[in-house]
Formats: sequence, C-alpha cells, structure tokens
Amino acid sequence: MARILCAWEFGGDLGHIRRLLPIARELRRLGHEAAFVFLDLARLGPYAAEGFEWFQAPHMRLPPKQNPSPLSPSDVLLNLGYADAAGLAGALMGWRSLFGLWQPDLVVCDYAPGALLAARMRATPTVAVGNGFSLPPPAAPLEAYRPWNPVEANVLQRLDEKLLATVAKAFEMLRAGSPPRAAHELFAGDSHLLCNFAELDPFGPREGVEYSGPLADSVSGRDVAWKAEEHPRIFAYLKPRDPRFAAIVAALRKIAGEALVAAPGLTDAQAAELSSDRVRVLPDALKLDGILDSADLCISHAGPGFAARSLLAGVPLALVPMQLEQFRIARRLEAAGAAAMISPDDPPPDFATWLTDIAARSDLREGARALGHAHRGYDFDQAAARAAQRIAAALPG
Repeated sequence: MARILCAWEFGGDLGHIRRLLPIARELRRLGHEAAFVFLDLARLGPYAAEGFEWFQAPHMRLPPKQNPSPLSPSDVLLNLGYADAAGLAGALMGWRSLFGLWQPDLVVCDYAPGALLAARMRATPTVAVGNGFSLPPPAAPLEAYRPWNPVEANVLQRLDEKLLATVAKAFEMLRAGSPPRAAHELFAGDSHLLCNFAELDPFGPREGVEYSGPLADSVSGRDVAWKAEEHPRIFAYLKPRDPRFAAIVAALRKIAGEALVAAPGLTDAQAAELSSDRVRVLPDALKLDGILDSADLCISHAGPGFAARSLLAGVPLALVPMQLEQFRIARRLEAAGAAAMISPDDPPPDFATWLTDIAARSDLREGARALGHAHRGYDFDQAAARAAQRIAAALPG
C-alpha cells in the first residue's frame, strides 16, 4: 500500500474537487491510502464524510495590486503571490511540513505549483492532472492566454524570467537545491494526465499528447428528474454571483417548457423564491445521469466538466463564461459548431430571445450530436479507474 497525497492550490469552484475525488476513491479501491490538501476546505460539504484525511493548503501572500488581465501562465502565478520570494518561501515551508507530517510516496497535483515545488525539494514523485488550463504546453516563453491580442515574445519572456527569479530566490532562502530552469516546469509533474477531450482543451489540440478524458463525480449530488413533458427542456448550471444570473432565470420563466437550474451557493429560501411552476432552482450540485440525455439545451459558464457531460449527451450549449479559462473553452465549443456564447465583456442580450434562438438552431444540435457521437461509449467511472491506475503506475519502485 502506498500513501498518495492529492493537492489543489489555485483555481475556484468545484471542478478540482470533482476531478480528484473520483481518483482518490479508485486509489483507495486499489488498496492505497489517499489524503487531500485543498485550497478551500469550506467547499468540501458532503465530501468530508468519506473517510479521507483533509489538510488546508498553505496560502500565498497576494500582491496589493493584481493585473486584472494576466498575459500568460507565468503572469497568473505572479498575480497569485509568486512575485514575493519571502512569501513563496513561507508557503513552500508549509508544503514541506505537510509532506513531512504525512510522508507521501507520490503527490498528485491539480493546479498546485507550490506542491510541485515542495515535492521537487524532497525528491518526491509527482503527477500533474488537469483539464489543460493549468497544464500549459511546454514552450519558451509560455504561450499567451489571448492569441487574438498579440503580445511580443520579449514581454512573455520577461514574465517567465521574473517568475523563475523569484522561485530561485525562494529556493536559495530555504537552501533547497536546484530550482526549475524553465517556467513550464512549475506546472508539470514527473508525469501528467490531461483529463479532457481535445475539443475542450483551452489551449487547443496538442500533438504528441494523450487525452485521458474528463473526470467527474457521478456519485454525489441531489437526485432530480423532469416532471413535465413540455419542451424545450433546459438544464442550467450557473453561479449565482454572475451578474447575469437573475436575468437568465427570469428568461427561463418566459420560454422554458421546463427548466432545472443548479445554482450552488444559494440558500434554500433564495432558490424557492426564484422558482416557479416551470423553473426549479436548486441550491445544490445535481446528479446529471438521466437528466441531460433528455434536455434540449444546456446553459453554463463553460466549465469543462459540465461541458463534457453536455456534449456526451449530444445537447447544444448556451455559454456565458465568467473568466478566461471558461472563455477559451467557450470559443473552442463555438468553433466546433456545438455552442453559442456571450463574452463576459459583451453587454447582456435579451436572454429570452437569445435562448429561444439557440434552442431552435438545428446546426447546433447537429454539431453537439456529432461531438457526442465521436466520444460515444465514454464512461466517467472507467475514466477515474484508468486515471488511478496510471497514477499508481507512477509510484516509485
């Protein structure tokens, strides 16, 4: 039996938990011991009762001013505290102390550069997992996030160099050995799992890369079912903090034959107030099996996990991304002919008209069905088992 620590450091929402938790369950089934180090323990909810150990990830000291539009993966880390060598050294000491306490044989890192660096200091093997955004292609300099807004290579190079200089200084302060020599090493483990479909890779299809497929937690969540036969049936997975949320729900009350809206973060009272006879707003994550297959349209922010589930069901998407990763995924789905999107910078449309038009577009239905057919037979539970087996194979000796 091996001890495998699963680490999540940066990035919001539940996608990281829903990727790592099925892997940990499968690792435990294989006879290994798994534990978690997470950025936000408040998001555990019902997952905390599954018998795993949980630890709080060390927090970085954020800069007083942050760039609202980071140019590259290096720029993001500089925004998240990696411009501060002393703060980084303190966080790395925290990671090393956690490793010393739990003594992992392997560390699985989901957007956890601090864990990758601390494991490098201890010569502990690592596997990096992610949907692609946190595993940028190994280039020098690292690729710009917005290729449609050209950035000079020397600007990107300076960002890489600034990041590497700070990391080197932190290693020197901790007398920790050899720091990374290329910026992409801060994101890459000894091996990696690109847990996505090529069509959903935020950086676009990559040559010479194995896409192991998306992972999702199909066990947790509230059971729901369609109650009516009226169409269109619309399923929405939305964040209540999106300024467009209330307008979208109001539009659904006008146009939906029936709508289910998963809106984690609402209270029960808020969800009840927003609901109507045709629109059920639920403040929980929902089990999607058996629901999406009979939906006519899905609405989301273009989170990769939910987008993959929608595509496998052959359901077109109306996408309202809130941040850069979602925007890049939304552009990929729009280009594939399976979705329509609104940029976070665009003025909100008349959502009732916009959604009615999308639901009526046969080209989007055909595009979504074609992508679903291309991945016909894909099984999320089998994907988690394959990922766990790949991770177990990376264990030393």
